[in-house]
Amino acid sequence: MVVFDFKQVKLGLEEWRRLGNELKRIGASDKLELVLNIVVIPATEDEEGEEGEEHHQHTAPPGFMEDLSKVVDAIKSEYHASADYHSHGDHGELLVALTTDGTNIPNVIRGIIEEARGCESCMIHSIDGEVHLGNDVSAIMFGDSYKLTFILPGQDGRRLIIMELNT
Repeated sequence: MVVFDFKQVKLGLEEWRRLGNELKRIGASDKLELVLNIVVIPATEDEEGEEGEEHHQHTAPPGFMEDLSKVVDAIKSEYHASADYHSHGDHGELLVALTTDGTNIPNVIRGIIEEARGCESCMIHSIDGEVHLGNDVSAIMFGDSYKLTFILPGQDGRRLIIMELNT
């Protein structure tokens, strides 16, 4: 039996809403550009070799790049974003860029992560990104499919706000 702690879920949603409000404050009436990089690895059930050695793949399995292509197409369609992917042999990377309001960025990030989680033959390894206001970096983020850390400027312009959010 699965028991959910609804207070924790509500707190998590409030934190994402707070991030949206901070990004809205940073962007004021201007649009912000989100640049998101997601590293994905093949979702294979690696068996350990003799003496506990792990088996490392040096090439992606068949279907991996096709599934990445489907994820990119879904992101382009859903978010009207500029998105692309490429392979590094044993892993792939999704790069997404789009311009939107600050309050919308948290929903976009969560939606893109959900699209990447939906990839049948891949798993998210890491996520990093930036939010730009014009040519200036206004926020940075890094993490994985479970938790993202955001660093953004405080209202006074001298302090940083660090937010850890569950995805």
